[in-house]
Amino acid sequence: MEKEMKQTFKIASIAVAVFAGLGGTALANGTFREAPAPVIVPEVVLPPPAPTPPPPRPQPAPPAKAPSSAGPYISGAIGIGIAEDAEFDGIGYRLDNALALNGAIGYDFKPGRLELGIGYQAHDYTDFPQYGDVSGLTVMANGYYDFEASKDVFPYVMAGLGIADINTPDDYVNETVFAWQIGAGVGFKVAKDVTLDVGYRYLKPDDMTSVQNENVSWAGHNVMVGLRYQF
Repeated sequence: MEKEMKQTFKIASIAVAVFAGLGGTALANGTFREAPAPVIVPEVVLPPPAPTPPPPRPQPAPPAKAPSSAGPYISGAIGIGIAEDAEFDGIGYRLDNALALNGAIGYDFKPGRLELGIGYQAHDYTDFPQYGDVSGLTVMANGYYDFEASKDVFPYVMAGLGIADINTPDDYVNETVFAWQIGAGVGFKVAKDVTLDVGYRYLKPDDMTSVQNENVSWAGHNVMVGLRYQF
């Protein structure tokens, strides 16, 4: 028994010596190295993303000039002048129809209008062409009232006061007299600032006197078509 224990102790001593030698050799050769310390990477905290701004609110377009707004205007018209007989002391002389022209500058107050207009027409004597013609140049202050029948249609009535310069070629009649006119018509808006005007006017110069002191009277019916441009 004692012998067996001695053998066991001897074997254990040899084993310890062998393992001790192997460990020293490994340390000498660098086989067993101290493990490096772990590298600690700091956590990067990113700031939260900036909030997305709301889309810009659409801006309303600037208001356009309304077609029915007030403002100054100019107009021009052409038509036919239908003359009544020219009477000299009650004796009538027939006159031909003639071209009638009108131009004006005014201001539209909506629904009323005021303007200064100039007109011209000249009528030959139908039965006595050798007498020349009877011409009239008028300067009138006119007032209008427009009715809005629809968005683009405006019937109107008008009246005017002013002067008429009436002449014949031989100065048999050559006078500037008071004159008045009344009328009616319809305006058709054909563009934003342009109106087509179709109207009728009755023009009456005051009684005149010839070079032989005859009482002269004359009147005319004018049917006109024109355009009015508003600024």
